[in-house]
Amino acid sequence: MTSEEGGYFRDVCESVGFALITVDRNLRIVYWNSQAVRQVGRGAAEMRGRSILEVFEEDRRAEARGLFEKVIATRAPGDLEVKHEAEEGRRRTYAVVVSPIMESGGECVGVSVCMRDISERKRLSQELARSRRMASLGHMAEGVAHNFNNILTEMLTKVEVVLPSDSPRELRRTLRQLMQIIDRAERITKRLLAFAKCEYEQPQLAELNAVAREFIERLKPQAEHAGIKLVTNLAEVTSGQFEAQRLAAILESLTSNAFDAMTPGGTLTVGMASEGDQAVITVTDTGCGIPEDVRDRLFEPFFTTKGALGGGSGAHIGLGLAVVHGLVSELGGTIQLTSKTGEGTKVEVRLPLQRPPPDGLPGITGPPPRVAPGVPPA
Repeated sequence: MTSEEGGYFRDVCESVGFALITVDRNLRIVYWNSQAVRQVGRGAAEMRGRSILEVFEEDRRAEARGLFEKVIATRAPGDLEVKHEAEEGRRRTYAVVVSPIMESGGECVGVSVCMRDISERKRLSQELARSRRMASLGHMAEGVAHNFNNILTEMLTKVEVVLPSDSPRELRRTLRQLMQIIDRAERITKRLLAFAKCEYEQPQLAELNAVAREFIERLKPQAEHAGIKLVTNLAEVTSGQFEAQRLAAILESLTSNAFDAMTPGGTLTVGMASEGDQAVITVTDTGCGIPEDVRDRLFEPFFTTKGALGGGSGAHIGLGLAVVHGLVSELGGTIQLTSKTGEGTKVEVRLPLQRPPPDGLPGITGPPPRVAPGVPPA
């Protein structure tokens, strides 16, 4: 490459709208462009020859080292998301792409690190999520009010009917009916409280194995009481830390739906295995199945095939699968349901095995003293 060509490419690297850093096989910084200076707050002369790991927070350096070494060994790009505490006190979010640098002979001599500020995109995404959540909360309030109004009307009607009666037997029968109605209301409020708990409690982090084992132990007596045979196929998976409350709420809702779909003597199978970089959790029942004409609506809030809102008399308000869909999405996963009328239903949840903690995403260390823009030639 001529000096003129070298100058041209250096100008290109200096003018791109993202931080561009090159690193050798020993993870020592070779090149550090102007955007890297502005984003991190360190000059090129200061950073050249230093370890790229200094850019990351100490508790995330092992993860960053693993990513760089994997890219060098496999010659395949990798990525991660990092945060940085800017001088004005705001945390900036960056998308980082790490790619191998190959010589003409096919040898990997280092990696390039492209770091783009996605703070505004994340902010807009969060605002959109909040707007959708507020709309869902309004819909939720409408559905809950309707359901509780039906319950209160039913209670009032029974009380009005039995008041003129002097029969102790009739009074006892009505009281038993009222107890059943109150139990339905209690189950609804417990489901709503469980949802609120996931949203507002300080997250407790745990690996998938621990959450699954603890849940199964709680599920065993419930299955026995309901006359349901419980089968578990839980393989050990190596995962990152997940919000235990959200995972438990997902499993609780899926198994609750399965119980409702089965009569005593049915079989509930809960499985977990790893496939590539995902954990696959399955909940399979031998219940009545779901009619094909309503399957596309199962994840809509307050759509239910059972309970008061679905034309029945149960305590179901159609929150289960809608909440599960939201929780799975927030954990970075997907959910798929397959069912056959009269034979049963299988729900498959796929979650990434490695997930950053909710408030502990990898980040760049706090900024050192600022330096003037401009990068000396590398």
